[in-house]
Amino acid sequence: MKSTGNDIVALNAIDIRRTKSSRFYSKFLNVAEQALYQQTQADIPFEKFVWLLWSVKEAAYKYYKRHDAGLMFSPIKFVVQQVNFPAGHALTPFTGIYWDSEHNTENYITGSIVYGSEQLYFRAKLHPELITTVVSQDEQFENVYWGFQLVEHTDHEHQSREAIAFSLIKLSSVLGIADLNIAKSEIGYPVVLDGGTPLDVALSFAHHERFVGYSFAL
Repeated sequence: MKSTGNDIVALNAIDIRRTKSSRFYSKFLNVAEQALYQQTQADIPFEKFVWLLWSVKEAAYKYYKRHDAGLMFSPIKFVVQQVNFPAGHALTPFTGIYWDSEHNTENYITGSIVYGSEQLYFRAKLHPELITTVVSQDEQFENVYWGFQLVEHTDHEHQSREAIAFSLIKLSSVLGIADLNIAKSEIGYPVVLDGGTPLDVALSFAHHERFVGYSFAL
């Protein structure tokens, strides 16, 4: 199945007190997922860990939604099984723009998530300002690209316009095609066009507050 999914959480928009309440996080994290926080021994606040797992689940949902138009998001059904933090992980400020580069795991939070009998792998970045996640069926993320950036405004039209323009820069570079366009499929996911011809590329967008991002799989 060719697909992709990504997600962004702007951490300035979360309610820390509510996030720490078991009445809140137990609605979408099972007992085993909650226990992962202690197992990782990561030096991050619990509320950031909660939203990290939410972001993984949201990205996985987008991945499967592309091939199942009727799929509804039930986060408890998407089960994170592993979360691995890189050695010496520290929260470093986001500098404004990010592009994936060498497809290595050294600087990513990694792990796996299961939906039914299907398994996906994820890579995530955690900064003081945001969490961003991308998923793939391939643990090595071959032919998967992603990026995220800070934008000027938070209205939906601006977010969408900036996310499309941002993705087209990378798509044109990778595919070697200058005149690409983005359309929307009948069920809502983005379609990459060369002129009027759809290309065999799976594309996903995410945005929250002043952050936008994309992922695509060839």
